[in-house]
Amino acid sequence: MRIACVFVPQLALQAVLRRTPDARGGPVAVLEAGGGGDTGPSNGSGKARAKRARVTEVSTEARREGVRAGMTGAQASAVCAGLRLLTVTAADREAASAALADVGFAFAPRIERGGNGIVFERIFFDIEDLARLYPAGETAIAQAVQAAAARVGLGVRVAIAASKGLARLATRAHELALVPTAAVPAREALASIPVELLAEEVQGNPALPHAHLATAFRRWGLRTAGDVAALPVDAVGLRLGPAGARACRLARGLDDEAFVPQLPADALEEAIELDYPVAELEPLSFLLRGLIDRALARLRGRSLACAGLTLRLALDPRGVDVRSVPIAAPTSDAATLLQLARLDLARRPPAAPIVGVHLLALPARARATQLDILRPAGPAPDRLAATIARLAALVGPDNVGAPAAEETWREEAIAVTPFEVRPDARGEPLRDAPGGDPRLTIRRRRPPEEIEMLLDREGPTAFRGRETTARVLIAAGPYRLSGEWWREGESFQGEYWDMHASDGAVYRVHQDRRDGRWYLDGYYD
Repeated sequence: MRIACVFVPQLALQAVLRRTPDARGGPVAVLEAGGGGDTGPSNGSGKARAKRARVTEVSTEARREGVRAGMTGAQASAVCAGLRLLTVTAADREAASAALADVGFAFAPRIERGGNGIVFERIFFDIEDLARLYPAGETAIAQAVQAAAARVGLGVRVAIAASKGLARLATRAHELALVPTAAVPAREALASIPVELLAEEVQGNPALPHAHLATAFRRWGLRTAGDVAALPVDAVGLRLGPAGARACRLARGLDDEAFVPQLPADALEEAIELDYPVAELEPLSFLLRGLIDRALARLRGRSLACAGLTLRLALDPRGVDVRSVPIAAPTSDAATLLQLARLDLARRPPAAPIVGVHLLALPARARATQLDILRPAGPAPDRLAATIARLAALVGPDNVGAPAAEETWREEAIAVTPFEVRPDARGEPLRDAPGGDPRLTIRRRRPPEEIEMLLDREGPTAFRGRETTARVLIAAGPYRLSGEWWREGESFQGEYWDMHASDGAVYRVHQDRRDGRWYLDGYYD
């Protein structure tokens, strides 16, 4: 088995740059509270100094200007005049970790994530099945992984080895590394790695007091992993314990760490936490555009589209507004998703200013629509969804949809159901009714127009309304209907007539037997 390890160096810095892409290419430093310790004496202000924000990670451009980790914001700004100081949030880290996982799922159905249990800065996946897609070899696979990570805003290191431990160790020292499967060639490939990185791989951060491996190796005169590999494993384990023995085995190209992959999550998440409340739709739309763009970039990397969108808005000073944005069909169009979200926010504004946005996107396969050679192409499902959302914002969501019959004898009863686009739908021409007789349809007035009716012994003779006045030539009826007396305020009792009028039209009218009024329901077409 050949396993690829994908590592994101300086995850906090890259997470911030994903949120603020305009800062790329310039000097940037990440500020975090408690990022560095104070070396001065402890006094009454010690607690304030412990909480002071310090630089934890810096970009290459900032490092070139002399900015270093542990500086305060004022010190870093004095060293580099054009430095941008940015803060990282938990939402930024989690989104960057999830984006890294999506890079792995673009190449394998299952991956394993490595990190501290909350934020994952590494992923592992099996590349055995990628040989046919990349006949140029493992170098092409590693380069493709780096390109996929760049598309979601991450710069990664990639190493391919026979086990997780060897691949993880290689990513600490190389941007792209291929570790041979055999133990001896693997030992030679890892021989130049410094002992500090080897100790960090085995025991964590070597700056911690308990991480004594690097110090012990230096005391013995060892500088690289090749020097450690020359020592006997049993002797190193006897003096330095299990951690020393494991470091020696890794340096020799030996590792038995298990590979435990997992399936992808059911949904994809992007989030942002704000430094100040936002109460207007335009600035909120600007933030949503960034979240949607990043989510769609991750979905496109897995050849997926967005089938559902849920917004979780953190309100100021407290409270949460959760809303689902309806999407008629899976789409990868950011403009359409942003428009749907804007229309929903305009129709139902949040109850308070917003201090955080959490976006949840449901992935789905985008099905291609088969066109008909004899009929023009219909509207795109995602564009149609945006049109329906605009209409709902104008007239209300209950007044937009597809007509449906109700379970009642009331003639004018009609229901409106949500309009759904079926990708496999086919338009069919209208056919004649059974028996060969053409169908008659009625164009109803909603609500029915109240009219004045003249009657004789045979029935209606003339009527007058707001727009129509005519004599009745032929009248058929009455057709008596009544029902729903068990529903309070919804019972009906009427006599219906079909009338051929002097203006040439055939009308449908009825008289409400409860109050004696006449109504024009519509005309036949």
